[in-house]
Amino acid sequence: MSAGGTLVLVGTPLGNRGDLSPRAREALLGADLLFCEDTRSPTRLLGNDVSLPPRRSCFVGNEHERTAELLDALAAGQTVAFCSEAGMPSWSDPGQLLVRAAVGAGFSVDVVPGPTAASAALSLSGFDATGACFMGFIARDGKARSTALAQIAAARGPSLLYEAGNRTPGLLRDLAKVLPDAGAREVVVCRELTKLHQEVLRGTVADLHARTTEALRGEVTVVVEGGDAAEAESVDAARAVLDVMLDPSLKPRPRARALADLTGLDAREVYERLRDARS
Repeated sequence: MSAGGTLVLVGTPLGNRGDLSPRAREALLGADLLFCEDTRSPTRLLGNDVSLPPRRSCFVGNEHERTAELLDALAAGQTVAFCSEAGMPSWSDPGQLLVRAAVGAGFSVDVVPGPTAASAALSLSGFDATGACFMGFIARDGKARSTALAQIAAARGPSLLYEAGNRTPGLLRDLAKVLPDAGAREVVVCRELTKLHQEVLRGTVADLHARTTEALRGEVTVVVEGGDAAEAESVDAARAVLDVMLDPSLKPRPRARALADLTGLDAREVYERLRDARS
């Protein structure tokens, strides 16, 4: 049973202030203390003519330091609202440390849902959302980037990524290199969602790579269509057969049984063909 105050995570508009919900407005104005990724954001959203609760900056660089202040406020029975600069806290934004600290100390955590660029972009893409994977900002280089790109290539559902506009051409270049079906796999690049200069680019990965030669402006969300499930299953099956064929620990009969399980062929027939191939 929780006691004391409550931490409230408040989703805020991506860009269009008209998307602020009445409940979000009430949560911001009714809190005893506001933690903000950018302390100017509530004023931009609500205007200069409102009386705001005391504000504290809380961003990636100081979130650890703010947890002690949060717990003190909650212990005193206060309601602390946290809003990131835009979108949902804890969704590629600060907030996770605050939530873990509050939950770990036994305090209540509530959420006022709001927009996320990833869900908005997925809706705009028109892709089948089954198996969608949110990847956020992937590593800029090295093994971690290679691993993320390989995961996107193998994904059967859409992959959702965030990227800075100036790095988007490089992301499309790397995707075009790693995706064997880059000429067929669709991708949607959404720039400045809900803002004045919103732009949605559509095409195959290879096509958008060729077309996007200069840095984009603003914030970008990329949705890469999932690969063909039948093709992916065929590749998986081929790899499984290859693994059995190359496994040095398997003797002829166990190898034949394993291949029969994978292919649906008769184990005796497989064994005889393996024996004939060795003779």
